[in-house]
Amino acid sequence: MPSPSPSVDFEVVVTSCGRFDLLRESLESLIAHLDVAPRRILVIEDSGDAGVHAALSGLDGPFEVVVNPRRLGQMASIDKAYAMLSAPYVFHTEDDWLFERSGFVAESAALLEARADYSMIGLRPRSELNPLIRDMPEETIAGVRHFALDPTRHPEYFSHSFNPGLRRLADARAIGPFDRLGGEEDVSYAFKQRGFRIANLAVPACRHIGDDRHVDDPTKPRKARTLGERLARSLRKRWKRLKRRFGGA
Repeated sequence: MPSPSPSVDFEVVVTSCGRFDLLRESLESLIAHLDVAPRRILVIEDSGDAGVHAALSGLDGPFEVVVNPRRLGQMASIDKAYAMLSAPYVFHTEDDWLFERSGFVAESAALLEARADYSMIGLRPRSELNPLIRDMPEETIAGVRHFALDPTRHPEYFSHSFNPGLRRLADARAIGPFDRLGGEEDVSYAFKQRGFRIANLAVPACRHIGDDRHVDDPTKPRKARTLGERLARSLRKRWKRLKRRFGGA
């Protein structure tokens, strides 16, 4: 792992829920490609399985592991982890991402310092992003090639995400706690209301490896599996988004 850099003071938060093989693979790739050493790598394990300690055995880094005694769900776990932080920046990630290049911490910090309206700096390839924003034009700020997402293209998305990326702790604390807001789309909507948007590095640094390993959140309705469930879920989401598009909560 590289030496700590005073120019980027950050901590890593990793949300995990029982997929220890993916967690290990993800963290090995992250450690191998971090260009700046974090103060701490905080893993919050929501499965209640203390076996996470063994899964991380031998990894090089300033690790701290918190095992929830009962399942809290994604947002409450994030709130719990963020309450433990003190560095100005948070690199947030999950247990199912593979990191493939270095340099992204310093690049992301440069963008966050230059643009107060960027809520986070994403690292995914364009091809993995929502088709609505794959055509965003590339620009260069502080020597960093990136593209900013357009929040007007969706009533909820594109203003914040818990995909891997650097972000400011102060913004999270100003808008959080997240659990009271709802799901990830509701958090993004709250950031949108404050004028934020996501930026994404033009040269991607990670890709998703957990598509076929979904874990249900105990605080949310389980993933729709039947046609009837999918239709009902779609109608609820469309109604909520329609209200938000026209200024509703």
